[in-house]
This record gives sequence, structure tokens and C-alpha cells, in this order.
Amino acid sequence: MKSKYFRFLPFLPLFLKFINSNSTTFKIIKAFFSALLLSNFIYFSFFENLLFEFISPFLSIYGLILLLRNKSKTGYFYTGFFVGILWFWWIALSSIYFDLAYLIPLEIILIGLVYGLLFLVCFFLKYDFLRLCGIFLLSFVHPFGFDWLNWGVLSVYGIFDASYQGIIAMFLIAYFYYEKYISRYYKIGIILILILIGAQYNQKQPQTLNLDYKLIQTNISQDQKFIQENLQTHSKNIFYQINQAIKEGKEAIVFPETAFAFALNKAPSYLQALKDLSKQIIIITGAISTTPNHLYNSTYVFVNGNIQVFNKHYLVPFGEEIPIFKTFFKKYLLNIDEFSKGKELNQYTLNNQLITNAICFEATKEKLYKSSKIIIAISNNAWFNFSSEYKLQNFLMRFYANNYNVSIYHAVNGKENAVIKPKEILILKIKEKLLKQNEA
Repeated sequence: MKSKYFRFLPFLPLFLKFINSNSTTFKIIKAFFSALLLSNFIYFSFFENLLFEFISPFLSIYGLILLLRNKSKTGYFYTGFFVGILWFWWIALSSIYFDLAYLIPLEIILIGLVYGLLFLVCFFLKYDFLRLCGIFLLSFVHPFGFDWLNWGVLSVYGIFDASYQGIIAMFLIAYFYYEKYISRYYKIGIILILILIGAQYNQKQPQTLNLDYKLIQTNISQDQKFIQENLQTHSKNIFYQINQAIKEGKEAIVFPETAFAFALNKAPSYLQALKDLSKQIIIITGAISTTPNHLYNSTYVFVNGNIQVFNKHYLVPFGEEIPIFKTFFKKYLLNIDEFSKGKELNQYTLNNQLITNAICFEATKEKLYKSSKIIIAISNNAWFNFSSEYKLQNFLMRFYANNYNVSIYHAVNGKENAVIKPKEILILKIKEKLLKQNEA
């Protein structure tokens, strides 16, 4: 009779294969952990914790080290595959509202494949340093204009400056930690120097909105937003919020993207009512605009009885425009009315301050930040409810806000409203939290 202590023996070959560093399974598991470390900031952001903020960039650095150690095509491909999924799985959720929910698993896999192939291309660079440079340069590769893979977001948390200098320092730390042909003491010295180079020392002071404003956050689900029977109820709530803001003595009120979920320029009674109210308060709201040949996603700005309309330029691929195979997609999948593009840079003046307009996807476009000091952004994040989309959007905005010293005022349907300014030095955040705890 066999001892119970040897019952595991039939499974031993499988276990040894599982932990064999040359096995495909092991390489895939290692790739997953590398991708998970490179995604830690997204999921840490659901917990407000300064310890998580401090360790986050170091975990990201270790994720890069694991990638460099994974010296195989399989390792690079699967790291990219899992990074694509962990960062962007939520893109597929929008299919629900086009009656294509059955495609969600396929879309998630396709997203992973796109980024897996991009990482795989980097593997074919001959040297490890060049491979890491290739991975870094993926920040500037934008499939169909989608540019949310920006490694700069890894520096938003922690002691590093949220800038290209900070993120380059992080990549170099990963490389020199990994490099085997440098003595331990030289390696420690180089890493310490890179930490000093990449660390944040200055607290930037951006220009801020010199108005007493109110950002309105709504929570209208996407499947209810454009139903004809709901439009009047939602519109009444907008006017209620405006009147409340007037009573509170506010000077400006900002509503989310498509707060009026219809062509506002074709609704003269609404336009006139908003113009009249704008003599008491500045009104900024999202709505649709139409002309005989064009459909626009727009921001309407009402000031002292006057109106300005700014049309979105950067459109969401496969959501607001179909970048490829239009006939196929419209016939078999997305039978949608595509939006037309407005001007590339939309700016207006409020109280002698130049304001840049940004509608959702536009608020994560680096080009806008280069010409801006204040951005008023409006979004409809209900497309991606119960996901990490709004967290990644927020990180991208925070990175660009710090890099270009911009302040952002963001009104959202869904999650979540925010006033974003350049990154606060971590030590100051810790000090501020301790003072609040002492006061409590």
C-alpha cells in the first residue's frame, strides 16, 4: 500500500515543467507579472494610500526589469499582450451600446494582440538596451490615433517628476539594475544618481481659473442618455442646476459632454433660455451640433447673452469615427453616424484668461497642452462604467498637466469630476496628511 505522502508523485513531472524557467508556461506567467507591475498604478489608484503612491514607480521599474530578463519572443509578446489587456480591456465595454456585447471577449483579445505585436517588434532589436528604448518609444506609436499607452503615467505617483525626464530616469534605472556587466558598487552609484536626476524638487504653480465656478457631475447611464423620452427630464435638471448655481453666487457653471443629448443649435427655445441665463452666469455645456452635411460633438459657451460653439477635433476611433474599412463596419457591425472634425485647437476667453476647450478624448492629447495654460474639459465616461477607464484618463491628464504646467477643470458624466494641477511633491503630501490627522 502506497504511503499517502507519495500521492503527489504522478503530478511531479507536470509541476517540474511548470517551474522550469525554459518552459513556455513559465515565460507566460513571468510576462503576466511583468505586465501587472507595469499596470500597478491603475489599480492602486482605487485605494487612496500614500504608501502605494511611494512604491508604485519602483514596482513599475521592476516590471521593466522582469521584461528585460524575459529573453524570449514569447516573453515580450505576452508582456505586451497582458499590458494591452490590463490597461485597455474596458474599450470593449462600449460594444454593449451597439448591441455587440457578444464581441467583448474577441475585442479584448484583439487589443492584447495589437500590443503584444508591438512589444514583439521591440524584441527583434539586437541588444537589451535597444529593446528597452523600443519599449519606451511605444509611447509615440498610436494605433488608429489612440495614444493612451504613454509610459509617462508611471511617474505620476511617487518621488519622480511627472515628466519625460522622470520617466526616462525610471527606464534607465531598470536597465542599469538589470545590466550584469557592471560591478555592484558602480551599479548602486549610477542608480542613486538617476534617482536624483529623476526626482521631483519643484512645486509648479500653474495659472488657475479666476472665476467662482461649479463643475457638475451627472450619472446618466449610456443606455438612457439618448432615449427621446428622457431628454426633457435631463434638460430640466440642467436648468435647475444653473439656477441653483446663480443662487449660490457662482460666476461659471460647467456641464459634461453631451449634457444636452441632442442638436442644441436646432432647439431655438433652449438656446434663448441659455442666452438669457448667461447674463447672470457663464454656462459651458456639451451638446450635439448639426449642419446640413455635418454632425459635431460640441461645447457651447454662453457668456452675457452671446454664444460660441467649439467642435471636437480628435475623435475616438471606432466610437466617433471609423478609421478603416468603413463600408464593412457600417454594413456588419457599427451602423453609426460618424462625427465630423472641428478645428484642431479651440480656445476662448473668460475674464481675460485664455481657455482651451477639450472634449473627453481631447483632454488626453499632448498637443493641446503645448498651447495651453488652463483647460476646461468635459467628458462622458458612462460608455465605460464600472471600469478603470476614468483612472487612466485622469493619470494621462495629470502627467500632461505637470509636464506643461497646466490646470484642468474636468466635468464628467459618470466618473469622475476633477480639478487637476501639476504634481504635488510627495513629501508635502505626506506632511499635509499628517497635519490633517493631528487636527482631527
